[in-house]
Amino acid sequence: MQKELSVQNRLKKISAVIPAYNEEKRIVDVINKTKKFVDEVLVIDDCSTDNTGAAAKNSGAKVLSNPKNRGYIQSLKRGFKNVSGDIIVT
Repeated sequence: MQKELSVQNRLKKISAVIPAYNEEKRIVDVINKTKKFVDEVLVIDDCSTDNTGAAAKNSGAKVLSNPKNRGYIQSLKRGFKNVSGDIIVT
């Protein structure tokens, strides 16, 4: 008979929240490196004027786009509300 895993022994899902503004040239590398360590990558595109959001999505990240530039902290807060992980890293 197998023991049930206690809450402390369960595997935790890890999510990364990455706010980004005009990072089209760098976001793909950041996402690819981050995916090695987490279960979910969420990029908050902070109303970029380049193709940051599309590049992030094409790299396998979940992307939320702010309709106007909200800044780093507000983007982080939005990300925290929209990830499914038990542990969140930035």
